[in-house]
Amino acid sequence: MAYKNYIFDLYGTLVDIHTNERKSYLWEKTALYMRFQGADYTAQSLKRAYYEGIREQRREKRGVFTEKMGRIILEEEIEVSFEELIPELYLKAGVTVTEEQAKDWAALFRALSIQHLALYEGAKELLIRLKEDGKKVFLLTNAQRLFTEPELSILGIRDCFDAVYYSSDEGFVKPSAYFYRKLLEEQCLDPQESVMVGNDDLADAWGAHNCGMDSIYLYTKQSPKPAGALPENCRRVSQIGDVDKNPLRRTSW
Repeated sequence: MAYKNYIFDLYGTLVDIHTNERKSYLWEKTALYMRFQGADYTAQSLKRAYYEGIREQRREKRGVFTEKMGRIILEEEIEVSFEELIPELYLKAGVTVTEEQAKDWAALFRALSIQHLALYEGAKELLIRLKEDGKKVFLLTNAQRLFTEPELSILGIRDCFDAVYYSSDEGFVKPSAYFYRKLLEEQCLDPQESVMVGNDDLADAWGAHNCGMDSIYLYTKQSPKPAGALPENCRRVSQIGDVDKNPLRRTSW
């Protein structure tokens, strides 16, 4: 039978993006912006507080999830939330901000860090084609909602998805089975009728495999170096537009 549900990764799969959070300009301008609001940061003190805040939040979430789920949760499984991080950065400087002000901070920070943002050739056409064929199309992305929602709108693909799942909302990143199951269970999807499309062998191909799903793997310039062999139920494609070619589900490829 053909797949009924297509689940996509975003960055490196549908979207070609390059960001640079190491450039001094980013931290200088963001710190200046915060000083306008009364938060007395220098570029260096802001950068230090930013990464310390990420580490602190990961440790806290790890403890909560370990207790809640009854197993040891690794820090690498944990995703932070910038909805929580940004207000904390301001509070450390004695300033309280609104939700809208936090969104403005995120927009500025992201705009300063992005060096390139574009859809891969054929990506939007593929999503439209799948919808026209009656498929359900979902996004499962290791990403911050505050950054990614505006980018989906800018790129013109937000309405191509039946639902979008951000790691920042769930507290877990792929390949966590918890993150995958959240989508599968909430959307009432049969893993045997679903396929994961992504550019990361561990997060996408093996993450899907461990939840009983087939996968389609696309190697791009943003892909991490493969750690080993792909699962037997993973098919490789050379470009995103080939995803719906030979779409029949098989036990191996």
